[in-house]
Amino acid sequence: MMNEKDVRRFIAGRRVFNFDPETRAFAAEVEYRADGSCALRFATGETEAGVYGFEGDSYWTRYEAFRGGARHAFRLEPLGPGLAQAWFTTGARAFLQSHTPELPERFTRS
Repeated sequence: MMNEKDVRRFIAGRRVFNFDPETRAFAAEVEYRADGSCALRFATGETEAGVYGFEGDSYWTRYEAFRGGARHAFRLEPLGPGLAQAWFTTGARAFLQSHTPELPERFTRS
């Protein structure tokens, strides 16, 4: 898993593209702003405001309605430059996350 410094470097001030870990389909894009706010844009085009922060080697998000408006924390498993598998701190797999709008070919081949 990424350490605290790497998690911050991966998330803070960045636009992160999220993909379904099973189908590899684009799910959402999140802009993590320097002020701790974030903007979520789903693949459908719908948008939602939220906030995020860091706790040790994990980060958390809370949106107006997505995931019931509850706060959820994640750890990041590095998969390559600008690419990570997010895991809920409960151990459940979350989105694949990328700094680019498309996944590398090795993740899209059947």
